[in-house]
Amino acid sequence: MDKRFEGKAVKLYILGAEEPLEGVADEVSRYEIGVRTPKGPVVVFRHSIAYAEVSQTDIHGFSSEELEEVVITPDMTGAEVTVVLQDGTRISGKLSKVSKYEIGVRVGDRALIVPKSSISYVSFQEFER
Repeated sequence: MDKRFEGKAVKLYILGAEEPLEGVADEVSRYEIGVRTPKGPVVVFRHSIAYAEVSQTDIHGFSSEELEEVVITPDMTGAEVTVVLQDGTRISGKLSKVSKYEIGVRVGDRALIVPKSSISYVSFQEFER
């Protein structure tokens, strides 16, 4: 998927998830895809996508464009998130750190460092850039 999919309807089948994630691709980067869903914005890590279903008219041509590396950026710290790991574990709290390979989430009086390689997707509660 590349920038041509921004604004298009997508259905993402996530490894370990029972139901696909449906919405509109909002941002497409090298490692993450931002999706607007009826329940709010979600950032899906590409390594967790088994496959994506799109309109037949959307899969054509060749793309050589340079994509940004990430969708989740440091300006998103402070947002309330639910992090869903590849094993199905859910972590809900406040996004407190963003780096190239991990994110930090505050959960009550605990601070968790979560490797991005363990994450399927991150759901944001009412966050606007």
